[in-house]
This record gives sequence, structure tokens and C-alpha cells, in this order.
Amino acid sequence: MTYTYEQVLAYEVARELINSHIADCSAVLGEEEEKAEPDHARIEHAHRKMDALFHEREQMELTDDAAVSAITAKYRRGPRVGPSPQARV
Repeated sequence: MTYTYEQVLAYEVARELINSHIADCSAVLGEEEEKAEPDHARIEHAHRKMDALFHEREQMELTDDAAVSAITAKYRRGPRVGPSPQARV
């Protein structure tokens, strides 16, 4: 497989963006598990979203520039102003 340095960078950025969304889901799971009465619908939603993110990350190909760019656009976050809000899924 032949690829460029720029493709590697773009691919790693896309993977890290997906990873950050997986971490958000994990935070929601932890938050719910600590509650006396967890929101089971929220837990199920976080699990489904994590599964979809894992699948999307595994399907992404280093040399598929259009897919990598689409994933980056889909998962990028805007600039943070002030304290970081609690992650929501």
C-alpha cells in the first residue's frame, strides 16, 4: 500500500476524533453507573453509539481520502470557550 505523509496525518486526526467521541460515551456510562438510579435508556444509547463509532473507526481506510475527510468533518468539534461542558450523548 502506498500512502503519503499527509494521508497518515489526516487518518490519525480522524481516528483521534472518533476516539474522543468514544471517550464521551464512556464518560456517560461511568456517570450513569454511579447513580443510584441509572438511566437505562441513556446507557443503551451510549452503548449503541460506541458500537457504531468502533465500527466506523475500523472501516476507515488510510488511503480513502474522501472518507477520512468526511469523518473529520463529521466528528470535529468547535473551539472551546470557557470551561468545558459535561459530555452529552
